[in-house]
Amino acid sequence: MTDPRAVHAPEAYDLLCELEADLDVALPADVLAIARKRVAMTLGAVPWEAPDEDDAVVDFAEQFVIDCTGVDLAPLVPRLGEALVPFVKAMWVLDLGLRTDLVLGRLFPDQVTARAVRPAAAEPLTFDPFLCAVARLDQVDPLTTELVRLRVARHHNCRLCKSLRTRAAMAAGGAEALYEQVESFESSDLSAEQKVALRITESVIIRPESLDPATVAEAHERFTDAQLVEVVLDIMRNSANKVAVAFGADAPNVSEGLQVYDIAADGTMVFGEPLAVS
Repeated sequence: MTDPRAVHAPEAYDLLCELEADLDVALPADVLAIARKRVAMTLGAVPWEAPDEDDAVVDFAEQFVIDCTGVDLAPLVPRLGEALVPFVKAMWVLDLGLRTDLVLGRLFPDQVTARAVRPAAAEPLTFDPFLCAVARLDQVDPLTTELVRLRVARHHNCRLCKSLRTRAAMAAGGAEALYEQVESFESSDLSAEQKVALRITESVIIRPESLDPATVAEAHERFTDAQLVEVVLDIMRNSANKVAVAFGADAPNVSEGLQVYDIAADGTMVFGEPLAVS
C-alpha cells in the first residue's frame, strides 16, 4: 500500500522523509535513540518503560510531547551544547511525525507504512521547505483551515499564532465570534465538517488513540482523502509552534490586538497590517 501522503501530498511527504533522514546527522545517535523511544512511549505507541537513569533528554522529551509550555531547556545545555537547537527541532519531527502517523493510520488503515531509509543531508536541520509545501496545499477551504490552526495555537499557547488571522479565512466569513468556539466546538454552531476537522485536530495534538471509528467514518463522508491528508498535515505544520514556545520565541508582532497575514504562492507567511479586536 502507498502512504496516503505520498498520493495526495507527494512534495510534502518527500520533504518529511528527508527531514526524518536528516535527524541522523543532526543529533548524536544516542540522543536521537533516547528521544525517539521516549516519544513513542509517551504517545502509547510502544509499552512504557522507566528510564535507566536520570537524563535531561528523557525529561525534556516527555514534557515536550505532553505540554510544550512546561519544558525547561536549562538542564539540556550541559548535556547537548551546540546540539540544543537541532534537538528541539528534532523533537517536533519525532513528536508530530508519530502523531500524524498514528492518526492517519486510523483514517487510512494499513496504508501508513514504515518509510524507506534515505541518506541524510549534511546541512543544518530545517523544516521550512516542508512547512511551505504543506501551506501550498489547497483542497480544504480557508475557514476550516483557520479553525484548525487556531485550535492548535490555543492548545500549545503560542502567543504569535493566537494573534494572527488569515486574510483568506476572513474573506470566507471568519470572525472572532466564530473563532472563539474552537475550544468548545462540540456544543457550538460550527458546521458538521468543521467539527470533524477539529476532532481530528484534537486527536493529533492530544491523544491519537482518541480518534474513534465513528469519527473516522464521518470524516470520510464529509471530506475527500486528499482533504483529510491536508488537514492532518496542516496540524503538523501548525504544531511547529511547539519549537517556538519551547524557546520562548513566540511573542506576537503587535503589542496589542491582532495581525493579518497571507500565504504567498511559495507557501511562506507574509505578515500584514494590525487588526483591531472587535
